[in-house]
Amino acid sequence: MKILFINHRDPRHPLAGGAEEYLFQIAKRLAERGHEVTVLAERPPGAPPQEDIDGVAVIRRGGFATLHIYAPLYVRRHGRDHDVVVDNVAHVFPFMSPLFARKTAAIIHHINGPVLLKTTPLPTALAGMTAEGTTPRLYRTIITVSPSTRNMLMRLGARQVHIVPNAVDHKTYKPGPKSPTPLVVWINRFVPYKNPQDAVKIFAQVKKEVPEAHFVMVGGGPLLEKTKKLAAQTAPFIKFTGRTPTHTKVKLLQQAWACLYTSDVEGFGLGILEAAACQTTCVAYDVPGVRDAVIHRKTGLLVPHRDIKAAAAALAYILKNDQLRKNLAEAAHQHANQFDWDKSTEKMEKILSSL
Repeated sequence: MKILFINHRDPRHPLAGGAEEYLFQIAKRLAERGHEVTVLAERPPGAPPQEDIDGVAVIRRGGFATLHIYAPLYVRRHGRDHDVVVDNVAHVFPFMSPLFARKTAAIIHHINGPVLLKTTPLPTALAGMTAEGTTPRLYRTIITVSPSTRNMLMRLGARQVHIVPNAVDHKTYKPGPKSPTPLVVWINRFVPYKNPQDAVKIFAQVKKEVPEAHFVMVGGGPLLEKTKKLAAQTAPFIKFTGRTPTHTKVKLLQQAWACLYTSDVEGFGLGILEAAACQTTCVAYDVPGVRDAVIHRKTGLLVPHRDIKAAAAALAYILKNDQLRKNLAEAAHQHANQFDWDKSTEKMEKILSSL
């Protein structure tokens, strides 16, 4: 097959995240299977207009907003050169490929809903919520990553929703030596719906219960400096690393006694799965997507959304109970082993070939 994926970012974009990891882990495997795979993405400053990445042809046009103009024009002009066009709707607004191509599908990771009110200006948030309400009816075939998102899409009128789950590169993410002293990591983007400042407040409370514990926050984003300022006032012991290479992130996940996840919503919670593959349990808010990645009281602990006190208590409980922590970590590792990129690629290939 000749497959065209449309996605805002490619893996070398400075803001690339979980959506890009998902798309390219599958795209490069599809290329290895003999398919001709192209990704149309926005072009950040300094990036070449075209590049080959792991056997995937990357074409870069426009920016975050203007890609929504370039994409329909590109599909209208070149859509017949591809057997299927897949819109990766990772940032609310669709690329409208069904209007210009016969065989199309959409990848939708999660439904933001009211979360948009805290991440974008009011007019954009209202437009985004309207788009999320109508997009599921635009595409005949939708691919998502979790039961939570599938259920939300079906309620919005989607006709056919397939689950192709997130997965883990088990050659990279695997168990390693643990830190001799309690270590908790928060690894995510510093953006409003990830609630990094909640993590600071939670860590401040845990430190009172477990004085010997250490805390590391990894990632970058618009709220990084604001979060650092809050930490300087209330939890100066937190270490901030900024964005790190994969091998550094893996080492931290291997060393950690637990990870913390404070998102309002996720498609699946890829970071939780990566931690689990490193045999590290997680405390997280009980929200859509995340509850698909954490099996409560088996692989980790879920607490009510934005309940700082409950999250801190759960983390402290895990850090102070060796046998519980070991049991959760081992179960998390076994759970993560079920998720493999080759299996996800097979599912994606089957869906696209049936269109």
